[in-house]
Amino acid sequence: MDQRVLDESFMRAAICEAVRGDVVKTRPNPRVGAVIVEDGEIVAKGHFEFDGGPHAERQAFEALGRQPKEGAVIYVTLEPCSTEGRTGACTNAILESGIRRVVVGSSDPTPEHRGNGIRVLEDAGVEVVSGVLDLECSALNPGYQGHSTGV
Repeated sequence: MDQRVLDESFMRAAICEAVRGDVVKTRPNPRVGAVIVEDGEIVAKGHFEFDGGPHAERQAFEALGRQPKEGAVIYVTLEPCSTEGRTGACTNAILESGIRRVVVGSSDPTPEHRGNGIRVLEDAGVEVVSGVLDLECSALNPGYQGHSTGV
């Protein structure tokens, strides 16, 4: 199967995970979903549940309960954060996991942050594919314009 088709399929699973988040509980942050894929199968899922709680990527790693296998991929509906807020940068969690391929739905809309998470990962040698189902991922959080404080 074509890689683009596979990426879109797994991103749809991440979108399904994101909608599990309650916009009232996640506010002022967006709803975000993540899935970890190994050998073509989803092995862990996570979503952002409440303001101040662990982000979707960290939830997925926690659900996995071990280091991802070599060749694992994480699909996340919103660009991973790269700032040390209340929960720590998700880019750090991804790098510590050893994952070498990250597929991102939409970019962080916060002007000061947009592209930083992708840049951090790419600078560390991680392959990043961005914009996969961008419109669908952006639609998870209508009106969300980002914010300049760490999350």
